[in-house]
Amino acid sequence: MNEDKDIFEGISDESMELLGKVLDKDEVNGIELFSTLLAMPDKDFDVLKPVFLDSIIDTYNTPQVQMQLVQALAQSGISINDILNNMDEVIDSLTPELTKLSETKIDMIKQMLSAAVNAISTSTINPAHVVEIPVEICRENAKLPTYATNGSGAMDIYSPEEVTLRPGECKIIPVGIKVAIPHGYALLIQPRSGLSRKIKLRIPNSPGLIDEDYHEEIGVIIENIDPPLKEANIITNGDGTIEDANLYGSDITIGKGERFAQMRLVEVPRVKWREVNSLGTQIEDHGKGFGSTGVK
Repeated sequence: MNEDKDIFEGISDESMELLGKVLDKDEVNGIELFSTLLAMPDKDFDVLKPVFLDSIIDTYNTPQVQMQLVQALAQSGISINDILNNMDEVIDSLTPELTKLSETKIDMIKQMLSAAVNAISTSTINPAHVVEIPVEICRENAKLPTYATNGSGAMDIYSPEEVTLRPGECKIIPVGIKVAIPHGYALLIQPRSGLSRKIKLRIPNSPGLIDEDYHEEIGVIIENIDPPLKEANIITNGDGTIEDANLYGSDITIGKGERFAQMRLVEVPRVKWREVNSLGTQIEDHGKGFGSTGVK
């Protein structure tokens, strides 16, 4: 915080006023902030340039933003090779005459472009496997599900509000989003393995299925499987009084904004049955069933 104050001490009052109008809003718009920086005199711009660039590069390195960048490429039909092959040409075209910007501002734009291309090229996300899903945020404090890493197979789901489940209690937690799943796909709701290992929180219908024709707010069924009464113990004292020594289950609280479940997109092929007189030798384990291979 002290470093931030030192940085802003070098900014003129006019630029601070412009910056304050953007930063004082409840939600900072990145494009508006960038435009504000470009509108500043070079002297003020050069002070904030390193901080802004570091923030942009850190953002590009997050899985969610990399997914958005790859998704934008997939929608436009542009490959990463097309960008790499034309990057030098694009950068060379950024001149003060064309952009009406100073060299220092053009230099930052070039670094931002390079950082974006680097984030896409080093990402493990395959553009061919990115599926765009329209989503509506319908509850205050709701957050979109996100991938924790580039290699994550499922997205973390966040709770918009604090929720407490008593021992043995089952609730539906609305997550504050509505989605329009494309034809041929479905969403599966499943537990977070790390959370299930630590506490007795379970999704009883796991995996929960969200069909493509469901367009209402998504809710996750969650249960505290800790029993209300774990062990019944009654102690009789020497004076004949009876004490309750029962062992009870514990409440579980999911904090506001906490990750408590996961969501996974899956393809849903349609089944076409072909009736035959007998399966015969078409399958090797014909006639086998539950437990047919033994228990050891």
